[in-house]
Amino acid sequence: MKIAFCAPFYGPQASGGAEAECRKTVLYLHQAGIHVEVFTTCLIDLQHDWNINALPPGTTLDEGVPVHRFPAEALCKPRFAELNTRLIAGEKLTPGEEREFTALHINSIPLLRALDARRADFDRFCFIPYLFGTTIHGVRLCREKSVLIPCLHDEGYARLSAMETLFQQAGRIVFHTAAEQRLAHALYVYDHTADRLIGEGITTEFETNPERFRTKFNLHEPFILCAGRKHPTKNTHQLIDFFHRCSRSLSSPLKLVLIGPGAIPLPPDTTRITDLGYLAEQDKRDAYSAATLFCQPSLNESFSIVLMEAWDCQTPALVHGHCPVTREHAIASGGGLYYTTYPEFEGCVEWFLNHPETAAALGKAGQRYVRSNYTWPRMVQRYLHEVFSE
Repeated sequence: MKIAFCAPFYGPQASGGAEAECRKTVLYLHQAGIHVEVFTTCLIDLQHDWNINALPPGTTLDEGVPVHRFPAEALCKPRFAELNTRLIAGEKLTPGEEREFTALHINSIPLLRALDARRADFDRFCFIPYLFGTTIHGVRLCREKSVLIPCLHDEGYARLSAMETLFQQAGRIVFHTAAEQRLAHALYVYDHTADRLIGEGITTEFETNPERFRTKFNLHEPFILCAGRKHPTKNTHQLIDFFHRCSRSLSSPLKLVLIGPGAIPLPPDTTRITDLGYLAEQDKRDAYSAATLFCQPSLNESFSIVLMEAWDCQTPALVHGHCPVTREHAIASGGGLYYTTYPEFEGCVEWFLNHPETAAALGKAGQRYVRSNYTWPRMVQRYLHEVFSE
């Protein structure tokens, strides 16, 4: 069996949930003895300039996996920014504007030509995530062999007519959660026999040391941890606002610690919010285990790797109730609480502080949920028998 993965960004340097999922899926399949190759661009990731092909073209090996890189097409930044802003605001584009947007959203003609030339070499072509040109045009090239891993969010991009066509053309579609699958069914008319509800893999073989994190970063107070890309689309700004308001009435010295790529303004009149930026993997794991609780404020998730990683460190969670995916994870696992308004957020934070033993039990329930459903050996078998097989 030979499997190809295609993504706009790929590699250990590429930050983002879909990028991490893609690379880990590739490497675990490779470790299981499956022949896997990757087709991607010379761009670094979502955070870096899309007009700079910073990585060299050609083929390299990533832990034994061939990675084929191709230059991305030049981006007209002002026009893309205009269309992108309108989409994020929920505005509907004209058919011509939609075509223009998908042409601008990470494309590589050399990459598509390489896929076309090698269609006979692979049993399946996996495309992740849904909204980029590499996926939209790649699925159209490889229809019957294509596997779409959309990482679908309830956002303006999902309502482009090209996305319904994408789902109609995909040979198979891998969903992470039932909530993500329901969203696709609500948005698009397509053949649901293509669906595969698989989940996502979480690495559980690691050690953590909370004291090492506290000492290294001089954080000895209890703290809420938020991990991931800091951006308005991840609702980080609301978490900062809610915590800043809440901290004024708390008797506890509780802090908010942010980790992950990106930057976001912090209130100038507080010393309780700390942004540590992008951390090494071991530091991130230590941070999970040191946290009093983990908060995932995002409204748009298809799975949430960081939530699962925190639970696997037995850290209880607080998620936003308007995100169906994380809310259903919290309910199914018994690993956390959810909020929708500021008073609910404040009440949940106070509950965690006042009930440490029960909160610890929630964290243990979260770990059981992760290890019962989302370990990598389980995911590899599901891909082999439910996604790739005939």
